[in-house]
Amino acid sequence: MERLSIVLTNYILKKEVITKDDYEIYLYGFQSFLELFLNLVCSLCIAFFIHMEVECLLFFLLFIPLRSFNGGLHLKSYFSCLVFSCATMTVILLIVKYYSLNAPVSFLLYLVFMVLIKITGAVDHPNRPVDTEENQTFTHKTDRTLFISFLAALCFLFLNLENYIFLEALIYLLVFITLILSKISGRKKQQME
Repeated sequence: MERLSIVLTNYILKKEVITKDDYEIYLYGFQSFLELFLNLVCSLCIAFFIHMEVECLLFFLLFIPLRSFNGGLHLKSYFSCLVFSCATMTVILLIVKYYSLNAPVSFLLYLVFMVLIKITGAVDHPNRPVDTEENQTFTHKTDRTLFISFLAALCFLFLNLENYIFLEALIYLLVFITLILSKISGRKKQQME
């Protein structure tokens, strides 16, 4: 992805669409877009293959905002992140496809993981520290995301959509686990310094 980002950024620099001062910004933007695009394409292909397109879209709608605002585990390379992301999504979708819990039990699990996520709190990215004001903004956005997902979970509960509420519970379990792993990883790095 990095090489393609460099090629694209060099191309628009050569065409004088951007200046040298903007080079790093566009390089980062292209790389982020290409990585996200590849991840989405791979995930949608997996979802299509296992016939779980709606569940995949629900996965993205719930996971991406929460992960974006709350942080979580960061792997060392894009490729490992891509493989981990696709693998965890696939496992969660397959669990939902072949196993289910009744709606009230799934809702209870969802609530437990939502509370654990809130108690655990946000995790800063090691390459981008967050100041107090940004942290408050992210906390508000996380709370809003949790509230919207709670409303969705209530709807799923009342409509007895067991698979969707079970999916929400598993997504929140994944978010909680990645937050814990990230905090453990951060502590180990601090101890090594």
